[in-house]
Amino acid sequence: MQWMVVDNEIDIRTARWATLAAACKPQRGEPFRAKAAMAPLLASEGASRVVDRAIQIHHGYGVIKDFPFERWYREMRIRRIGEGPSEVQRIVMARELFDQALY
Repeated sequence: MQWMVVDNEIDIRTARWATLAAACKPQRGEPFRAKAAMAPLLASEGASRVVDRAIQIHHGYGVIKDFPFERWYREMRIRRIGEGPSEVQRIVMARELFDQALY
């Protein structure tokens, strides 16, 4: 169980750092599309793992409506679609990476 908590912390910090790194790029006048696509990708997929682990930690209580995890699980699935599907974020990143490789 301790490893699940640690993995959750890693996912949360990774998403936070990616978001901050993406936000700094345009302020410096640097290319930012790949970082701007990576941040929501890492955040939404990481958040899904965090909620899934929280449900696992709480066993059967994790899926009853008296606890927030059940709602968070549904919301995280919607966010992975609504914020731009993960596949679209990967396409944006791939275009940026391939464009950089050509120059």
